[in-house]
Amino acid sequence: MSLGFTSQLNDPDLDRVSAALLRAGQRARELARQTGTGIVVQIDGELRILQGAELDMPMEASDED
Repeated sequence: MSLGFTSQLNDPDLDRVSAALLRAGQRARELARQTGTGIVVQIDGELRILQGAELDMPMEASDED
């Protein structure tokens, strides 16, 4: 399992997409903690709502296609 993805295309903008998506996910978790709400994520192909302490779970990305 790897965090983020690697583009097969020769495009410098796509090289920064992975980091931007990770930052967006981190910000969503911070906002959810501050507002006491949950966020919906896909884990092992299943949609889940993370709330409270679950928001502190390490972020992992899968190589699912």
